[in-house]
Amino acid sequence: MLKGQVGDRRAGSDPPRLSAPAGAVSPGRRARIRDPTPRGRPGGAPPKSRRAVSPRCSPEIFSSPRPTPAFVGDRVQKKSRQLCSSPGAWGRGLMTTPIPLSDTSLADALGNADPYKNQMSYLEADDEFRKQNPEVVAEIHKGERTGKINLLRSAGPVSDAYILSTNAISVICGPVGSGKTIASEKKGLVEAQRIYPGSDGVRRYVLGNFRQKYDALWKAAIPSHWKLFPKDFAGSKWSGASPRAARHDLFFDDKFGRIHMTTQFLAHGEDADPEDLRGLEFTDVQLGEIDTLPHELLIGLSRAVGREPPREVIKRTGRIFGDLNAPDVENWTYPIFWEKLEPPYMLFKQPGGMDEGAENLQAHGGDRSYYEQIIAMNRANPWYIRRMVHAKPGITRAADLVYDKFDEDLHLSKVTLKPEPALPVVIGCDGGLTPAAVYGQEMPDGQWRSLREIALERGGIEELAAAMLALEARDFRGCDFHTVCDPAMVAGEDKDTEIQSEQRVSKGSDRQRLADKLGRKVELAVSNQTGRRWDAVRDKIGPPGRNYLLDPSCKGLIRGKRQTYQFRKLQGSNDISSVKPSFDTHVADAEQYAMMECGTDAARKRKTDMREARTKVREKNRTAKRYNPVRRAR
Repeated sequence: MLKGQVGDRRAGSDPPRLSAPAGAVSPGRRARIRDPTPRGRPGGAPPKSRRAVSPRCSPEIFSSPRPTPAFVGDRVQKKSRQLCSSPGAWGRGLMTTPIPLSDTSLADALGNADPYKNQMSYLEADDEFRKQNPEVVAEIHKGERTGKINLLRSAGPVSDAYILSTNAISVICGPVGSGKTIASEKKGLVEAQRIYPGSDGVRRYVLGNFRQKYDALWKAAIPSHWKLFPKDFAGSKWSGASPRAARHDLFFDDKFGRIHMTTQFLAHGEDADPEDLRGLEFTDVQLGEIDTLPHELLIGLSRAVGREPPREVIKRTGRIFGDLNAPDVENWTYPIFWEKLEPPYMLFKQPGGMDEGAENLQAHGGDRSYYEQIIAMNRANPWYIRRMVHAKPGITRAADLVYDKFDEDLHLSKVTLKPEPALPVVIGCDGGLTPAAVYGQEMPDGQWRSLREIALERGGIEELAAAMLALEARDFRGCDFHTVCDPAMVAGEDKDTEIQSEQRVSKGSDRQRLADKLGRKVELAVSNQTGRRWDAVRDKIGPPGRNYLLDPSCKGLIRGKRQTYQFRKLQGSNDISSVKPSFDTHVADAEQYAMMECGTDAARKRKTDMREARTKVREKNRTAKRYNPVRRAR
């Protein structure tokens, strides 16, 4: 059970400084979070010696009985345990931020909640609702009969960090059953405590709760809300019925005064017009299953938050928060939260259900049998297990991936790979209107490393060459390059002789234009046969062993191996001889051209080293005595 302590500060004291929340994935340096509550007496309760309410009243919710490490990245759980168990953790500025709900009038209801009973209590007494909403009743009947549980209990450090975060847009991602939805509900309660009161001393908080359809709203979002606060919860007021919008007014108190929290349940599908959001005003917005909602909703809501009550009252900007399972790599959330994570976005990644440090296991009996059953029932659907149990982005349905043996934990580097100057850098190039290039090296032990990629959405050979020169000047100074290209880029070259290998290169070919711009020779790839190209990559990916390593900056290659580089099946046949076209196929082809050089001297020896070796041999032969076949050695 979380025992939140509400700290009392004296007027004029500085708020504490907190380290970045554990489990948060944030770009750049570690974020240092400052208590958002301004100075002054906490709460909405006026000082006993005065009748007037100070305009600088606000609750202090950041007090800490035990340390929680603040670490950024995928290894948060392992690092957190190391720091928690190490002596002197307090000396490194580590601090916990417990959920401040146990000091509210809701503490008893949350600490002794019976979710199934909360959902069913009003149904037993409301015959009219049961008749009008049979699908909602049926969905609730499917729910697990939990008995009493403690909803104040912490699901885990990542969940707590998400609840206490103060980012403008924050999202929590985890496996099924990890407590994401309940965490979002608790976050709404915490945010209601954080704002300033009005002139009457009451903190008014308006939360918009959106889903894609009203059907999903009433089958998922509203029942989840009822797990905490049923329709007939004492001191609350419910209005609305399926399949329309609904509203729940909740009144509760904490140590600092009265809080009036209004939750408005709304739907906004893909066909809805973002202009319909005009006129809506909230304090914050909660987006459940955010990956199922259109991106336009997030854009439209950016102007709707922080409006009611006005910012001059609540003393902060509005916030948007939500939850999701690991998305499809073609979903709009993937590039925003996984590929190009930048402020004001923040992603909180929970460990997978079978990983060490998995969260909310107490809700499933304290073990992993819940996830083991899901895995056993879906052995034929590894794509589902990957996303819903291991919490890794991937495909949304069964697909024949070209590189089905690719394992992120094994083949995706956790750090940026740097080139080895003693080895040549092999560059594979693909032409066309969306040209691409991949830089890689074959290590002495045979491991292939894909270091960087270039993928132009639109351009030609000149644009590709300019991008390559800029990348080489930045990341590959002092390196020796061996460049190969798609054999189709030879088109347009003239021949001086009848022998194909002795043809003269003209300026009419993509290969020659690329060579002229780069200032070095560009050779043709070994083959353009798809089977041979695929095998060059498969042989390194394995199994067995770790003979392939991919830099995290290669977004196109990562997307391709997760989902987009897959076989295309013709309807009515099992033919998988071709690949489904996508933007990522170009960079995948470029990698194949480079990897077909593996095992050759061009991939293992620098050209300068080979030239020096040839020069030494010539010098040795020049200075050596002339061989006389008549004279025999005695």
